[in-house]
Amino acid sequence: MGKVYFLFGVHNHQPVGNFDYIFKEAFDKCYCPFIDTLEKYPLVKCNVHISGSLYDWLLPHHPEFIAKIKMMVAQGRIEIMSGGYYEPILPIIPDKDKLAQIRLMNQFVKKTFKVSPKGIWLAERVWEPYLARIINQASLQYTFLDDTHFRYAGLMQDNFFGYYTSCDEGRKIIVFPISKTLRYKIPFSKVEETIALLKSFSQSEDVLVTLFDDGEKFGLWPGTFDWVYNKGWLDNFFRQLSDNISSISTITASSAKDRFSSGGLIYLPTASYEEMGEWVLTPESFSCYEELKNYIGKSGKSEYKYFLRGGVFRNFYAKYPRLNFMHKKMIFLSNKMNRETSVKVSPRAFKHLWMGQCNCGYWHGVFGGFYLGHIRNAIYENLIKAEKEFDKKNMDNSLIVERDDLDLDGYLDTKIKNKHLIAVISDKGGRLLELSFKDKDFNLLNTITRCEESYHKKIREKVNDKTKLVSTIHSISRAKEEDLGKFLIYDSYEKVALVDHILNRDISLNDFVLGNNFTTLSNQRYNCKIKKNKKSAVVTYSYCCLGLELLKKITFGVSPKFCVDYYFSDNKLLKNSDFGIEFNLSILSPDDVKFKSGKSEIDGRNRGVFKAVESLNIIDSFKGISIQFNFDRGDVFIVPVYSVSSSEEGFEKSYQQTTILFIKKAAGDTFKLSCILGKGGADVKETH
Repeated sequence: MGKVYFLFGVHNHQPVGNFDYIFKEAFDKCYCPFIDTLEKYPLVKCNVHISGSLYDWLLPHHPEFIAKIKMMVAQGRIEIMSGGYYEPILPIIPDKDKLAQIRLMNQFVKKTFKVSPKGIWLAERVWEPYLARIINQASLQYTFLDDTHFRYAGLMQDNFFGYYTSCDEGRKIIVFPISKTLRYKIPFSKVEETIALLKSFSQSEDVLVTLFDDGEKFGLWPGTFDWVYNKGWLDNFFRQLSDNISSISTITASSAKDRFSSGGLIYLPTASYEEMGEWVLTPESFSCYEELKNYIGKSGKSEYKYFLRGGVFRNFYAKYPRLNFMHKKMIFLSNKMNRETSVKVSPRAFKHLWMGQCNCGYWHGVFGGFYLGHIRNAIYENLIKAEKEFDKKNMDNSLIVERDDLDLDGYLDTKIKNKHLIAVISDKGGRLLELSFKDKDFNLLNTITRCEESYHKKIREKVNDKTKLVSTIHSISRAKEEDLGKFLIYDSYEKVALVDHILNRDISLNDFVLGNNFTTLSNQRYNCKIKKNKKSAVVTYSYCCLGLELLKKITFGVSPKFCVDYYFSDNKLLKNSDFGIEFNLSILSPDDVKFKSGKSEIDGRNRGVFKAVESLNIIDSFKGISIQFNFDRGDVFIVPVYSVSSSEEGFEKSYQQTTILFIKKAAGDTFKLSCILGKGGADVKETH
């Protein structure tokens, strides 16, 4: 019998903007003990990818860790992989950024470890066929994709061995298929079972099998630290690999490439791992998919499952409009920067652009992803910094107005920039989609629109997995807290700002929370006219429906302020209704925010109503920002907004933003509202 060669690799990553204590916990519970354990077994070889954002943390905090890896690289025990430096999903960023980020990582690996990388780790294994050309152009030879990708290409074997060749425009690379069987087995099964499985792969000749997966499953995933280290799973695994070296030998990717021949040419379709294709589906689509998957499972025709697949990664941007806006902001900025400047001329701008391409906030699955406000904030913060750096050399005017369909939703948008603000207003409802305070590199509209998720069904059915067994995060179905069902509220319109509503006169705070007793105008097309001079830009929207003619004039100057003037010329509809203007405000730490009007005050996590007031002062001591609204007399609803999403710990409630509803109560056919931003978290005073 031939020997089983085991290509074993780990991918270690923490996203840009993650909390420092999480970096530390991941290092203490996962990255450090893994390498320390590996060091004890010189016969075990490992392939390692570390993201640039993690390198950026490790270098100042644990240079001895990097030094240890460097030593093991020199000994031939570890092979270091390249990748996009800030761990982007390569297909969702422009080609110039793909190559720039990969080359940045290549240079880093060469400088730090004194070797040139030969392989690349693809974030979330999101593959599109042309990536073969990109990888080849980046002077790399191979990558690693799930065996699922190969089955989607029509191959039907139960297990995939060796490697295959793929190409685009004649530029070839090698692709190692990652075993899903091993991915679900390691480290969750007993070591003896895992070794037996590896031995079962043996054939008459030598055979190569690959597992390259998240390093965090070795200590950071729920329950794994005790299992992997305290109970000795990893130590025992490496010991048994060493003891069984006559039948199982670990190998680096570059050695595997030289020892084995290609299994042939393969063209893989657009895909990621199986679970990603499920997460991107809408609940309706997933329900149908799941029913078909179960039907095939019960049919006894297991080979049929190879032709069943879910959605494609890019459709996260069709599923989540606010995620789409953030993504397209990045795309438009990148295209403009790559067109009008260069990395050599604007290195800081490009660094922030690339940091703003870190993948974790651009999708949602078992991890929090897009639902984590601080991760989205890090993306916006870096995109704002990139745009500021770019504008230093390219912004001639103190006030810039641009027109384009910036989020590609079919409606034109108006982008207004001055020294302090970046604002984007859509012709769809005259809504404010972005309000970035450049003085603080903070987008006040870093918001989400709540929608139903497939896993919400489990919450309604009160599924609560109480198993104590260590398991893959893909199988965790437990609630982290009680009564999550009452937070399953879904929005019928995007939760942005300057959202216009027709309200029932007797609408209550609870009605508004539940989406009852009002009609939104935010999904209507408004007609737009723009006037601009050196010191101001006025965007005027008009809208007419049965019983209402509305004029909405939004004015920006050169200060951190904007004004909105509403005029109602045919207001039959408002004789028995009220007019409301909704503003959703991104707050990173609601415990550090106060809403004040006169002598009344509402804490950041509480609902409340201000009656018959003319001002609202918001003090965010965490970000050091003050927001002052002045307006014609009206009522104000304050509503903190929570989502319910999945995470590696289970289902959880997450604070997202606070909704402010201004309700016109003053007599007359006009309503005026102004907003001024300030620094320092102190009260901002302005005459109305």
